[in-house]
Amino acid sequence: MRKISIIIPCYNVAPYIDRCMSSIAVQTIGMESLEIICVDDASTDDTWAHLRKWERAFPDHVILIQQEINRRQGAARNLGLVYASADWISFVDGDDWLEPDYFEQLYRHTVQYDCDVVFCADGGCRDASDALVYFDRESRRVEDDLYVTADTKEKRNLLIVSLIAGETVWGKIVRKKLLTDFQIYFPEDLVYEDLYWTSLLHVHMAGMYGVGEKLYHYFANSQSTVTSRNADHHVDWITVQVMKWAEYRRRGLFREYRREVEYDMLRDAIRFVKNLILRYDKPPFSLFHLERELVKEFVPDYKRNPYTAELTGVSHLLLEALYSAADRVEFDQMVNQIKESWGDI
Repeated sequence: MRKISIIIPCYNVAPYIDRCMSSIAVQTIGMESLEIICVDDASTDDTWAHLRKWERAFPDHVILIQQEINRRQGAARNLGLVYASADWISFVDGDDWLEPDYFEQLYRHTVQYDCDVVFCADGGCRDASDALVYFDRESRRVEDDLYVTADTKEKRNLLIVSLIAGETVWGKIVRKKLLTDFQIYFPEDLVYEDLYWTSLLHVHMAGMYGVGEKLYHYFANSQSTVTSRNADHHVDWITVQVMKWAEYRRRGLFREYRREVEYDMLRDAIRFVKNLILRYDKPPFSLFHLERELVKEFVPDYKRNPYTAELTGVSHLLLEALYSAADRVEFDQMVNQIKESWGDI
């Protein structure tokens, strides 16, 4: 019985997938503990040929799935979860790689602590290297370990508001039973699917352990989907927001956690406008206006939410702008003002 099922969505990662798989093959936890599920999401390069090579090298550990139509990472991860047989799930991106003891460091806390999620520190994990390099052992420790249980409403409130286990899919292992019991799946055919998944994870996890070490290398890929400039798919952010709000309602979360999920949506709205400024040469006023109307429908009066008092700087400026009557000229002025003080974001 494998301890961890690793699910890797693969789309045109031929230049990177060997590095990713090499870092998994040398894991100190041992290959006998791992199941590697690679989902080729209709790649147009020779990703599949690279994956077949790894399947031949580890036929008892590598499962390959090939999709005929590209359906984005969310659908690939959902499909991989269907094939997963281990009690713990890890999502790894095909252009990223792991420290040799990544799984050993995370998994050992599942034995010592009652938790649904174990994650590692993501501060400083962005890595632009073209080679398989590792962090300096002496500098991997960036913060203290942390153990949190959601055994009171106050602690659950903290988890929802802080997203303390991280806002990324990578850098963690998750109990499969948590995902299946609470139906925590990814939106499909969309970008920014992680906004939806990580929020629901914090809503339902019973406990989590944070390892204060850098163990995951997130490849700073200038060609990635989320960093592309002036792309239509950035609007998927709004679609995912609407889906998440509807799911909060369906799960009855407004009764106990109204202020917390409202704050989650306000935070998403602020981040979306920041993303407009980051990803567009000329941020579209129409998308800002659409987000403004949406957030005002979700949260008519943000000042009644106690958590917004923590927002400062650019985040507070954008929150006020989302509730203003700013026209196109005023929006452009705000964008220029923010770009001039970019260090505050």
